[in-house]
Amino acid sequence: MIVTLNEVEQNLAKTVGLKRHQQNLANGTNSDVVAKADNDINGFAGEIAVARVINAFPDLSIGPHRRGYDLKMRGNNNEDVRIDVKTTRHKEGYLIAKKWRKSEDCDMYVLVSGTMPRYEIQGWVWSVELINPSNLSDNGYGEHYHMERSQLRVWKVA
Repeated sequence: MIVTLNEVEQNLAKTVGLKRHQQNLANGTNSDVVAKADNDINGFAGEIAVARVINAFPDLSIGPHRRGYDLKMRGNNNEDVRIDVKTTRHKEGYLIAKKWRKSEDCDMYVLVSGTMPRYEIQGWVWSVELINPSNLSDNGYGEHYHMERSQLRVWKVA
């Protein structure tokens, strides 16, 4: 599913993404020595794209949080489903989560690819499926949980 952000959504992504980047640098929570604000902007833009599709409000908070998810949506049984959105610039990118993540941090991971203003929701997986020792691998940046796009469920809108 392809989502093109409108001008207001793009400006929101730039503002919140830049502020989050500055906050991460100030707190030392960004492990990437050459971190770029574009990564935080693009990540938040991916969250906005998913939020629009599920008709949810994106989290506009700037400060650090240990909540473990980005969005909530209503599930089939009217329960909250907590979603962690992972955004990559690479169309053939992987779904990646840090090794310290726990399956109870969120319920679902969604992979989004693209750059401003066009994003594609590549697929999703339940947290307990991704956060599994069989998905640990090291692609040169330390061990992370990762899944190929072909392992993800297709995003369908009801």
